[in-house]
Amino acid sequence: MAEKKYEALERVVVLYNLDTDWPKADQTNALRLVDYMVASLEGMNLRATPVQIQEDLEPLSNYDPDKWIVFNWCEGFAGQPWSDASVARELEQRGFVYTGADARTLKKSQNKHIVKKALLSAGAPTPPGQAMHHRQVKEWMYYPAMVKPANQHCSYGISRASVVESSAELARQILRIEEEFDSPALVEPFIDGREFHVGVWGNRKPEVLPPVELDYSRYSDMHDRIYTFESKFNPDSDGWTGIKWFCPAEVDEKLFGLLEDAAIAAYRAMRCRDYARMDIRLWNGAPMVLDVNPNPDLDPESVIPMAAQSAGFDYGRMVHRILELAAARLRLRRSRRVKKAVK
Repeated sequence: MAEKKYEALERVVVLYNLDTDWPKADQTNALRLVDYMVASLEGMNLRATPVQIQEDLEPLSNYDPDKWIVFNWCEGFAGQPWSDASVARELEQRGFVYTGADARTLKKSQNKHIVKKALLSAGAPTPPGQAMHHRQVKEWMYYPAMVKPANQHCSYGISRASVVESSAELARQILRIEEEFDSPALVEPFIDGREFHVGVWGNRKPEVLPPVELDYSRYSDMHDRIYTFESKFNPDSDGWTGIKWFCPAEVDEKLFGLLEDAAIAAYRAMRCRDYARMDIRLWNGAPMVLDVNPNPDLDPESVIPMAAQSAGFDYGRMVHRILELAAARLRLRRSRRVKKAVK
């Protein structure tokens, strides 16, 4: 029975992108992480083959989608920012089963206003928000406010100036976003509460991983109590070392249940698949989902691997678990073909 269960996992393509315009250090790090994942999969007795892409998925032409499953570790095509949905769409067109969110969910996640509407429509707890142009600032009544580019990811475009305290500051920040990103801004009340990143995995019965808490206690100014782009990616920034991470977070049973309910509600609202990460802050003790991140980072030092480790999954078992979830779709396809042939 075990052989049948894991048959769909025997051959794995680790699909990744490498843009030659990236700094050399980033390219080297990307290759290091790919090697680490391949070694981890091989450590689970799987045949893992790394495949690098640039402008298209032509490198997959020699792989049979009925025999290979794809671990989709792509951020997009070279020279096409935020094109992860395009990669997923082409995988679907080529007939591959792959890990993570489908093209539709990835496309929706590229617009924070669409994410906000999906959360509100599904009844998932999230702060009120509005897509705004700078001439609309009189419509906004909640201060302090948080201002984000609606069409960016990974905190790109978010800095301490993103927290505004007046209509004049709001107008300036929205205008900057319009000029720099050719996008309206998503404006929300700024929630100056505890922040958690909550991993979720599964499909029919999604489960949460132990929450990870970001600790901003070093900072007295609320403008510094946010996870900016610089904090995420610049080792020389103050936030890189000043923001502390706790995994698992110290939460009581009641708060864990509230975080669990909020994270799973958001996961379902965005129709996430296999695994995702929810960014949540507490507003008067109630969890509020700030963002939904399908296909989040799997760097060994990032949230999902940290949380999985806390739950008893080392890196190899974690990526194997994600592959198991995707492999169920490949087994289902094979089963349907057999039944159709019998008829």
